[in-house]
Amino acid sequence: MPDDEEKQSKLNLSQPTDAELLPPVVPPDTKTPFTFNQQVNIQNIPSQAWDRLSPDQIVDLSKTIIDQVDKIDRRHFQWAMDRAGRSEKNQYRAMAIGGAIAIVGIIGVVFLSSQGHEVVAAILGTFLATVVAVVLGNRLLR
Repeated sequence: MPDDEEKQSKLNLSQPTDAELLPPVVPPDTKTPFTFNQQVNIQNIPSQAWDRLSPDQIVDLSKTIIDQVDKIDRRHFQWAMDRAGRSEKNQYRAMAIGGAIAIVGIIGVVFLSSQGHEVVAAILGTFLATVVAVVLGNRLLR
């Protein structure tokens, strides 16, 4: 086993140098208080702020809050309607593709049985009937 001196001579290590000192980070000067740097939720205004508002400002702010809530409700409703429409289209497409596959399978079973492959036709027909029954059963349980 080589000793430590032999290992150091093989690695060609240089002597450490003085690292450059980085200047300290100075935060920027801001003129606004820290609380205004955060997001303000217009629906949860502190009670102290309400006390400082004039009656006209309270009415305007109340109208703004009601408009915001109304916009949020309309957006949620529109999103739900779009999602329901997409879901309906996807279900229709899935049923159409499943029906086409079932019809092709039934045609294949009829063809195989007419060509003298009754056992293969019976196996495929049983499998196809099982799949169709499970899909229809799941569809009816919704």
